[in-house]
Amino acid sequence: MSGLPGLVADDLVRTLRIPEAPRLTVHEMLAPTMLRSVTSDRRHPYEFSVDPMVRDGGDVRVMLNAAAVLRKEVRRRSWHQSTVAIGASGTDPYGFFEDRYRLMPGVISTLAESQTPFALHTGSELVLRDLSLLRVVRHAVPTTVIVTVPAMDVDLCRRADPQGSSPAKRIETVRKLADAGLVPHVQIAPLLPLLTDATSQLDDLLGELADAGADRVSVSVLQLSDDGYLEWIAEEHPALLRRYRSLYGRGSFVPADYAVRLRERMKPLVQEHGLVRPSGDEPAAAVAPIEPVEDPELTLF
Repeated sequence: MSGLPGLVADDLVRTLRIPEAPRLTVHEMLAPTMLRSVTSDRRHPYEFSVDPMVRDGGDVRVMLNAAAVLRKEVRRRSWHQSTVAIGASGTDPYGFFEDRYRLMPGVISTLAESQTPFALHTGSELVLRDLSLLRVVRHAVPTTVIVTVPAMDVDLCRRADPQGSSPAKRIETVRKLADAGLVPHVQIAPLLPLLTDATSQLDDLLGELADAGADRVSVSVLQLSDDGYLEWIAEEHPALLRRYRSLYGRGSFVPADYAVRLRERMKPLVQEHGLVRPSGDEPAAAVAPIEPVEDPELTLF
């Protein structure tokens, strides 16, 4: 039995290994619920999230009944059509196994049928498989697609995230979403301090995103976790290890003054590339998540 939290015998259908991802263990599950409240997280802009798949280290839980359970939940009289985030909890809904299980069309259709707005987070070009569906549902319900693009450096992205889509594929995804009328947002994530945060790098990336038709840009600076990132830094960029430890201290987030400096550098770049919303609207770029931050306005450009 897996050590995954919440994995009990009644939920588990079967456990298997899939040849295309031999280092991952797949747990096919029957989920009792799909909607999860995230209102306790002050950095989260939504009230609820849905994750058809959840990765925890080398384990991936696949919710086989995601659409069916979600349909029951959004049909309740108590449901008030709050915007639902898909994939905002760290597991890409179009990641490793969506091509195999095809859970997302059912999830998208269920939300649209119930008049529930949704914000879809992904870094995979596989989202284009469902482009026709997204084009239809955007007329029925507010639909936001957020594409994560970490940097323009192809070699660095490949070494930092070998399974991730290339920068070129992600930017082409933005372009095709924009051409389909979906006004995609882009999250520069994760921004790697000392590796991908130089002003020239950000300038190049913002230029590419503007040309591709991005409607809004936000930035999410790397949050340290127990995934071995510092070990990777020690191996790949040993000269930066001491600076990383100084920057993060004993925490998971960069300090607020880093956010302020990043905002000051990015603001003119955002304006130069035309990624500024009209006066009175929400800023076109933001830094999130960052802790500790005493004043929420520190997170905005």
